[in-house]
Amino acid sequence: MGPITATAVIDFVTVVFVLATMLSMGLALTVDEILGALGQHRLLARSLLANLVLVPLLAFAFVLVIPMETGHVVGLLLIAMAPGAPFGPKLAEISKSDVAFASGLMAVLGVVSVATIPVTVAFLMPGDVAADPVGIARIVVVTQLLPLIGGLGVKARYQPVATRLRPPVQRLSTYSLVLLIILLTIVYAGEMVQLVGTGTLFISAVVVVGALLLGYVLGGPNRSTREVLATTTAARNVAIALLIATTSFDDPSVLTIIVAFGLVSLVVSGPVASLWDRSNES
Repeated sequence: MGPITATAVIDFVTVVFVLATMLSMGLALTVDEILGALGQHRLLARSLLANLVLVPLLAFAFVLVIPMETGHVVGLLLIAMAPGAPFGPKLAEISKSDVAFASGLMAVLGVVSVATIPVTVAFLMPGDVAADPVGIARIVVVTQLLPLIGGLGVKARYQPVATRLRPPVQRLSTYSLVLLIILLTIVYAGEMVQLVGTGTLFISAVVVVGALLLGYVLGGPNRSTREVLATTTAARNVAIALLIATTSFDDPSVLTIIVAFGLVSLVVSGPVASLWDRSNES
């Protein structure tokens, strides 16, 4: 057995993070929340349009008109293609919006992205980038769909078990995310510094703000659903994007832009949710 490399450790921690995150999500959700999201047909259609089509196309438009390094292009497109951030319901809770809809939408996006991410990769990824849509679909199924369904099954049939199991799984998700960020920062510190002068952070911020506005506009007449769709659309699924990046691409700049985008989305979405919380109370 050869020496354990930093890349291998990052890959392992990323897998643990994604599995724990999706399992925790399933353990927290109920079938009623999912059915509630599915029952709002027009709102759900607009939500899927914003998350699965418009945000990836927005990122793709920037890629077409602004010269960027190949790794940054791949990273930006990957994170734009990955909907359903696990902390979407938390942002809804902060803004005192429709938490049930946020939870149901998160689950729906987690399921449908199994099909949409590989398809979007096949259509939007640059032709000179070697990407395997079938392999990516397999990754999404194994690490995102199966633990999500498993968690939902435990929650539905053995609720006391789910109640006891979720806190340690959620802590594992949080700790593995913190460890992953530390590892990425240490291993790719040079790439992070170089990113500052490329303009990619500004592009990421514009895409995040654009996603926020798209979600708000398409969220319907109800303010609480507008706020949910806005923050959910802006907060992309860093977990699955990182996993695809670590298993499918060798360029470290791909990971760098995904982490940077995730941080930018939190910096934008978090304060916006807090601002809406104060306005909802007034």
